Amino acid sequence: MAEQRKPLGYFIGHVNDSEHRYKASSGGIGTMLQKHLLSTGQYSTSITFQFNAKRCMYEAKLIHTAEEVNICGSIYQDINIAQFVRDHIKEISNGIVVSCPPCQVTAIRNMLNKEGIPCFIISFCCSGQTTIEGTWKYYELLGIKKEDVVNMQYRGNGWPSGIQIWLKDGTKIYHDNYTNPWKAIHTSWLYRPKRCFFCIFDTSYTADISLADPWLENYKRYDNEGNTLFVINTTLGQKTIKQLKTSDIISYEEISSDIYRTAQENNLLKKIYVHNQKKRLKRISRFTNNSFIRHLFSNNIFMMRLFHKLRFKL
Repeated sequence: MAEQRKPLGYFIGHVNDSEHRYKASSGGIGTMLQKHLLSTGQYSTSITFQFNAKRCMYEAKLIHTAEEVNICGSIYQDINIAQFVRDHIKEISNGIVVSCPPCQVTAIRNMLNKEGIPCFIISFCCSGQTTIEGTWKYYELLGIKKEDVVNMQYRGNGWPSGIQIWLKDGTKIYHDNYTNPWKAIHTSWLYRPKRCFFCIFDTSYTADISLADPWLENYKRYDNEGNTLFVINTTLGQKTIKQLKTSDIISYEEISSDIYRTAQENNLLKKIYVHNQKKRLKRISRFTNNSFIRHLFSNNIFMMRLFHKLRFKL
């Protein structure tokens, strides 16, 4: 019900620090919100994400200073941030800044409100997460051993950038955003968390700020540094964005809701799609959660593409 709240405005902008803008996933507004709120003392706790080479995956980490924020771009790995907050709730001091998928916003806010903990929540547009096994399958299809990976990023370092992998021998591997084998893994839905099959959120309108990529023709053609499309949902979010602009930390312009709808059309159609295809989505979910089916169709890109076509006939 609360997700129907009318936004206070739609905007596109970026941080003014060119290095920060380049390193971030798209424009750097989200990371700068986090760093600003920590550095000014408005909140004393936040969460960052770091790559654990031993486990070959990203992990959440509680932090208390702006310097600890790890600018690593988008993370296309399913992480239960709500559970992480629950497990570390006693370690939160003077409020917390949280960045999370839209499906976790309400649970996190309700949990923190119950404990009387002030929070600033940043969310983003999400087209469905991929389990960590999906990333490991990506390495396998590239002929990479997990134990040889020392670091990786799904995004960041330019826009729209792509997956970057650093190996023990110093080799760096790069593949443009949304190209194979990642495209085949993501669109096959073989490594899709069950809840993502039935998600109806384009973003969360109960977050203070909601972020997105500006998938618009002029940006896709001319923007290599990155811009953030963002939606302000609360007066707290509005106040904070104005602080950043007044301090000349960020620049932005207001846009219409129609431009937002154009940029995020596929996500906005999810609610209608899920409503009309619920029975079929349940069948697909059962198939993808079958270990034999997953193994059979995960052997190579061709088989993943085949399953992508077959699931439309289930």
